[in-house]
Amino acid sequence: MTEPFGAYLHLPYCPYKCHYCDFNAYRLPRAEGARQEMAAAIAEEILRSPGEDLGRTITSIFFGGGTPSVFRPEEIGEILQALRRRYGVARGAEVTLECNPGTVDEGYLRALRRLGVTRLSIGAQSFRAETLARIGRLHTPAQTRQAVRAARAAGFKNVSLDVIYGLPGETPEDARASALEAISLGVEHLSAYALELEEETLFGRLARQGRLPLPPEEEVVRAGDLVAAACEAAGLQRYEISNFARSGRRARHNMLYWHQGSYRGFGPGAHSHLWGRRFWNAAPPGEYLRRVGAAGEAVAGEEVLSARAQMGEWVYLRLRLQEGFTLQSFARRFGLPLDAAYPGVRDSLRATGLLDAVPGRVRPTPDGRWLLHRIAAPFLA
Repeated sequence: MTEPFGAYLHLPYCPYKCHYCDFNAYRLPRAEGARQEMAAAIAEEILRSPGEDLGRTITSIFFGGGTPSVFRPEEIGEILQALRRRYGVARGAEVTLECNPGTVDEGYLRALRRLGVTRLSIGAQSFRAETLARIGRLHTPAQTRQAVRAARAAGFKNVSLDVIYGLPGETPEDARASALEAISLGVEHLSAYALELEEETLFGRLARQGRLPLPPEEEVVRAGDLVAAACEAAGLQRYEISNFARSGRRARHNMLYWHQGSYRGFGPGAHSHLWGRRFWNAAPPGEYLRRVGAAGEAVAGEEVLSARAQMGEWVYLRLRLQEGFTLQSFARRFGLPLDAAYPGVRDSLRATGLLDAVPGRVRPTPDGRWLLHRIAAPFLA
């Protein structure tokens, strides 16, 4: 059986920057050749990357950004071809491309299917027009519905939608209504995230000034519970704190992250993880292009995780999963029992009601899911 190995491609350009976005994303340059230049550089980085991971066949590919769907199919194809030449891609690999409503149509999506893209992740965020305008999204609810219809017409059988709750001016019932609308489109996967305020975003600045009408924390928790209940009632089972899927449709690439697997990242600011070593590329597109042009790579920093750090991260990532992890799996991975590595921690967390009292298994309670930072803290210390 092929050990999972992923490739992440960061395509940094967007037609606009949303008010909450803290990703490594930049306005699409007006220069006609900007996208082609970026795609060519990413392909070159792939083909000239060092050989430490040679011999690994890619089992999942994820195009993120930015808005990857502002790139032309032939530019996506150039990158995919470089991956196939450099690594090889496993038969049946999951190949996901993020897209925004309003940036795709049936013809574009058919071209992606021909290139080997198998899964779409569509950024709906909300199905309330006034909310979309308030958070800086340019698309409409109708365009989200049309994007899903176009995906089906183009032959996609694996479609995911993203929604956000806890948005300014929204009630828990508004969040539930958006989730129900997404579910009604028959998607195989739904990602539902609570809004996170990042300092350097427009929303972060407005919040510091007291000018952002955010719902209180208890309403955000209620919104998350209502969204989860709507998903599970419709057969989308929660498998990670923020992710729900129909049977067999868990996001394989993201599962690789949550299982602390190995993956290579290409493109501006992309991160890689190989056997406990982390490294990342220069983030600004101009610097990335200069580095790749000069040396064929753009690595700007790295760290090697200590055994203790790997252990804590392993626990934290698995606590995000609905099933948590077994004591046996921890001991098998690290060669000692969890309670020997973290004396008293499990008992203390169970006493506070944050961990389930399930024999042989470690997982958060429903209340604990909202306080994962508190559960994880003693393992990451």
